[in-house]
Amino acid sequence: MRLPSLHKPRDPVCLTIEKRLLNKPEKSSGRNAKPTFVAWLARVENYFKYSDTTYVKEMDKISFVGHQMSGNDEEWYETHAVQLKQQNKEDNCKSFASAIETRFSSRF
Repeated sequence: MRLPSLHKPRDPVCLTIEKRLLNKPEKSSGRNAKPTFVAWLARVENYFKYSDTTYVKEMDKISFVGHQMSGNDEEWYETHAVQLKQQNKEDNCKSFASAIETRFSSRF
């Protein structure tokens, strides 16, 4: 004969681990900036990989990159955005990456 248990069955233990917040990459400011543009761009890409649920839309990523630029780099970004708007075009990550490579190829 089996006696009823006095203990309630336990729910499976769920452990939630929150991601640590990463610092945003520093701003890229120009040709002689430290870190180099290549290193800066790699940090931005790693930041996006880590923050994959925050920057889901392509325009969010493009805007983030633009806002992480200052000096000559920021001027290029603003001009790029104005030109696209004048042409009634929307940017996407592929064309933005191509534009960055064209503009900053001497820094790669």
